[in-house]
Amino acid sequence: MAAKGDMSYVWAKDKEILEKGECGGAVTALLKYALESKFVDAVFAVRKGQDIYDAVPAFITDPSEVASTAGSLHCGTLLLPKILKNYADGAKGMKIAVTCKGCDVM
Repeated sequence: MAAKGDMSYVWAKDKEILEKGECGGAVTALLKYALESKFVDAVFAVRKGQDIYDAVPAFITDPSEVASTAGSLHCGTLLLPKILKNYADGAKGMKIAVTCKGCDVM
């Protein structure tokens, strides 16, 4: 059993996610599992666009598409909560997993 302050190192078992993920793909693997197990209805993340500065919002309901968002993008913030509020009004009542940096949450 883990205690407060314990640390664990985790990584994805899925080879594609392991290779694409930033630090072992653990977050991406957890998001894929959450969709597969119906723990969440959708994942809202970002995909790499034309270059490292081009973050493209992605609303994913198919677990096989989660790997396309693997890895960190260190670019300008997209204000993901604002995008969800303004454009995903039809998603009310859905359980949505969101990945973002702290500055994206503001």
